[in-house]
Amino acid sequence: FGKKISSIGKGISSVGSTLTNKITKPAVAATSALAGITLVKGFNRLVGIDDARAKLTALGHDAESVETIMNSALESVKGTAFGLDEAATTAANAVAAGIKPGQELTDYLKMTADAAAIAGTSMAEMGSIINKVQTGQTVYTEDLEQLADRGLPVYQWLAEEAGVAASEVKQLASDGQISSEMLYNAIEKNIGGAAQIMGETSFS
Repeated sequence: FGKKISSIGKGISSVGSTLTNKITKPAVAATSALAGITLVKGFNRLVGIDDARAKLTALGHDAESVETIMNSALESVKGTAFGLDEAATTAANAVAAGIKPGQELTDYLKMTADAAAIAGTSMAEMGSIINKVQTGQTVYTEDLEQLADRGLPVYQWLAEEAGVAASEVKQLASDGQISSEMLYNAIEKNIGGAAQIMGETSFS
């Protein structure tokens, strides 16, 4: 009986050693790597937030207005996989493009985050496309191609919004007959809230 117990003990010790080498040590290494990544990303995000604040001040916004804009940025990404730095930068550019601080800006940023989440791209990248549309108030073929290339079925969405065939949307865009408002409505109607849902259910 004693020999059997001794044998079992050695077996358990061997298993423990194997688990340590295969699980514990790699887990510690991974944790250290993640901590390093988190510190770097955290610092970069702080720099991004600071840059966005400086940009807003340079655009002529007072301290109260800057806080209002930053609050909209925070509200738009809360519960999503996007950071405040991206939202703040997008917000600064959106305000420069004519979006009013407050609820209009919050809704605009949420829409941008939804499009970015479905496209699997950064909010900053999607923001540059959407802000360009906002500046011109018109959606052109180039804008649609950029969105379509990122996996957004904008031609189908706009076809439904305009009540035309999807094949006609490109011609309408070429003629400058698709407004920014039509695009925003199409995005909101089809994927509104996507960033929040993905933020709550996905690993990232």
